[in-house]
Amino acid sequence: MNNYYSVRLFFVKLFQKLLITPAVLGLMTPLASSANELNLAEVSGYSSSEEVQSINEFNAKELAVTNSRIEGLEAELNNFEAGSFSETTTMSGSASFQVGAVDASTITEAVTATYSYDLDLNTSFTGDDNLYVGIETGNSEWGTNVDFVTDNSGGGGDTLSITSMYYSFPLGEYDVAVGPKLDNDDLMPTTISKYSDKFFMAAQPLTAADFSSAPGITGSGFAIGRTWDNGFNASASLIGMSASTTDGFLTKEGSDTYTLSVGYDADSYGLGLIYTDVDEACSFIAGYQTCASLGVSGIGANSTTLGAYWTPNDGNTTFSATYGVFSGEVTGATVEDLSSFHVGVDHEVGSGVLSAAIKQQDFFTVSGTTVSADSLGEFAEIYYTRNLNDSMEFTGGFSFAMGDETGVYWLDRTAVGADVTFKF
Repeated sequence: MNNYYSVRLFFVKLFQKLLITPAVLGLMTPLASSANELNLAEVSGYSSSEEVQSINEFNAKELAVTNSRIEGLEAELNNFEAGSFSETTTMSGSASFQVGAVDASTITEAVTATYSYDLDLNTSFTGDDNLYVGIETGNSEWGTNVDFVTDNSGGGGDTLSITSMYYSFPLGEYDVAVGPKLDNDDLMPTTISKYSDKFFMAAQPLTAADFSSAPGITGSGFAIGRTWDNGFNASASLIGMSASTTDGFLTKEGSDTYTLSVGYDADSYGLGLIYTDVDEACSFIAGYQTCASLGVSGIGANSTTLGAYWTPNDGNTTFSATYGVFSGEVTGATVEDLSSFHVGVDHEVGSGVLSAAIKQQDFFTVSGTTVSADSLGEFAEIYYTRNLNDSMEFTGGFSFAMGDETGVYWLDRTAVGADVTFKF
């Protein structure tokens, strides 16, 4: 039976090559008709009109049989292609290589070489909606096996995993998204910074651009957003970070995050405000600290981040700045607010973009029942990005700490390295 279908598929594909398209068939039909209308008596020597009529009838029958066979082959092809990849699904992705080293690292000072691989699948069912699935893997994860990471770095232990999955659709003049793996900023139209943020500081929670999304808020939930014609925009989302666990969604034990944003974008400038409330922040800070190490059983928190950008010369230069405040709440303890400030500039130089930024960051220290803000100091980075062609991008530079106020090891680190990304 398998051989039968293999032979059948061979001939189907063969006829597909021979017949090519309906456009070719469209040319064949009038030619055949013209042939039928020829005076066969003149070109073949037939003198009998009965003989000519008989030949014409024979040709008409043969043409009908041929057309019937062609239609049957087209139906077979349509049935075969119906099981292939959906025409409304598009796939894009990227592969990134990172090479670099970090001086004074407690993990390793050796030069490391890592990779990440991302796939993006988008499927539309109505033309206005979209089912998005993000698949990622890699062998680099900050604080685990290497210290040199970039914004493109990713963990996963060399195993592909679904990191994002949600369905978005219009609801009147609003955009709505719902899904089991939704980031709190997936549908957010508000822009607080246009800094490229592709290098070392972007990949570390301690030096991320703002508190509202770092180290990453992902879970089951929904979001709604809208952009008005006058430049204003707004959004809201509810994410259950423990919805897929026994702690559940919207429960006392679970960790749920509410995010609101509002912003305005003009031709050469814009600003935005993002407010995030986490009812249980232990999972929020787990990427770089645990509640147990802080001596507390739980932390409720909220953050407010204000940002703005300006492009004074038709986009050749972009200035961005953000300021955020992180407020924690611990039962029976006094918690001071943390602050974060980030300023960055991107400027076109030659065929690429030169970027530089300075970041100031606070962190928690615990003394008795007091949780205090303790400055980690300032960090800086300079890097250059250039498109080698339409699908290859190179980024290289260095990042360093400015001062050592608390003795924490990362304050005197210097990172040097490069990242090459292949987009497809």
